Amino acid sequence: MNDRGYHTIWDITGANAQLLSNDKALHCFFLSALQASGFTVISDMIHKFSSGGEGVTGLFLLSESHLSYHTYPERGYISIDVYTCGKSNQSINEGISEFFGADVQINRRTLLRGSAVNDPGGVRHAVAR
Repeated sequence: MNDRGYHTIWDITGANAQLLSNDKALHCFFLSALQASGFTVISDMIHKFSSGGEGVTGLFLLSESHLSYHTYPERGYISIDVYTCGKSNQSINEGISEFFGADVQINRRTLLRGSAVNDPGGVRHAVAR
């Protein structure tokens, strides 16, 4: 079995506060993007906070690993964590960039993981908009 992993960490600022508060829209987007990218969703859960900013946190358990996110609408910020084993996560990464739009600032870093990876620092990406 291939244990090579791709662990991408996102910090997106300047996102729409209404979108970051919308648990249903976020869940629908991430679920659709994962399915369109060919990942297998085993389970998922979301929680909308009712005080202190109205943020949303979500988790998708994948047969390939996971995707998780947490929003801070009052700051226009979302953190996203995408970890996949045996398959690149590039297709889901492209979808995330498109969904949040051109007016946001994206800092994306990808770590290569697995038993045969010699460079634990991986590949780093900074996406400026």
